[in-house]
Amino acid sequence: DGETRKIKHLRVFFVTAAWSIFAYIWLYMILAVFSPGVVQVWEGLLTLFFFPVCVILAWIADRKLFLYKYMHKRYRTDKHRGIIIETEGDHPKGIEMDGKMMNSHFLDGNLVPMEGKEVDESRKEMIRILKDLKQKHPEKDLDQLVEMANYYALSHQQKSRAFYRIQATRMMTGAGNILKKHAAEQAKRSASLHEVRPEEPEEFISKIYFDPCSYQCLENCGAVLLTIVRKGGDMSKTIYVDYKTEDGSANAGADYEFTEGTVVLKSGETQKEFSIGIIDDDIFEEDEHFFVRLSNLRVVETDEDLNNLPYPKAILASPCVATVTILDDDHAGIFTFECDVIHVSESIGVMEMKVLRTS
Repeated sequence: DGETRKIKHLRVFFVTAAWSIFAYIWLYMILAVFSPGVVQVWEGLLTLFFFPVCVILAWIADRKLFLYKYMHKRYRTDKHRGIIIETEGDHPKGIEMDGKMMNSHFLDGNLVPMEGKEVDESRKEMIRILKDLKQKHPEKDLDQLVEMANYYALSHQQKSRAFYRIQATRMMTGAGNILKKHAAEQAKRSASLHEVRPEEPEEFISKIYFDPCSYQCLENCGAVLLTIVRKGGDMSKTIYVDYKTEDGSANAGADYEFTEGTVVLKSGETQKEFSIGIIDDDIFEEDEHFFVRLSNLRVVETDEDLNNLPYPKAILASPCVATVTILDDDHAGIFTFECDVIHVSESIGVMEMKVLRTS
């Protein structure tokens, strides 16, 4: 069915493959070289001993023990997908996220002693948490992701009895929950960052968007009209906004005409329409759709308006992407039986059924 499978980690595969080849060589040695035609006791015991050795070596390869702790790891992000990738090399590297380097020794802001496999495991776990958080929150910067990763690790790690005793003491004395206090501090810090940014009063900003954002048309309609709306702000301004079609299940040139252009909302205009051509054919197809996206919003400014306001005079609001669905008109009709129930004799041999086609 076109399905492909691949081995993600080759370490264990190489170990088991090597032991599989060695098994045939060992079988030949004990039956043809050491004691031809006879299996001696020591040969049988040694063969039995090889089974746990094979399992232990495979486990070592899977857990990256012994040899692997001398191979330093480096981490980088895939800038197209926003994920962290772990590689192995000869020199220790850091973690690169959003163009910023962070040393893996300082994941929690403190120096982590580099000794013992527990440190390696905790570092790998922190990298995994950072990768998951980066995928869930791509808009967060590196410092925020590290703070969230620290809180996640603190709330999910195995806790000792001393932790619960301290928690109970804090609850009884009214000092509060340690984890909730940590979350509150993080929220307060995040809020303080947002307070630095100037507020954008909505009544002074013109919002440009599609209304409606979903359109349906028949394949033989010729063209479909889309409406761009301006709401709020200074209506005396002239606004330019670009639009461009994008393929969905419908393809430009085959199902619709590729279109791009600029809509001008002059002074006092609250909406504007533009059309996109629909291509008709005689082929039966499923209903298909394509998209129209707004971009590159510009406001005509005068010399008096420049640098007067700390916020933009117009923005692209949601929905700034419209979906156009093309309904096929080339269907072959609706097929039904003439009757729901027909009674015939068992001896009829061959029965004829009438099928009706309606459109």
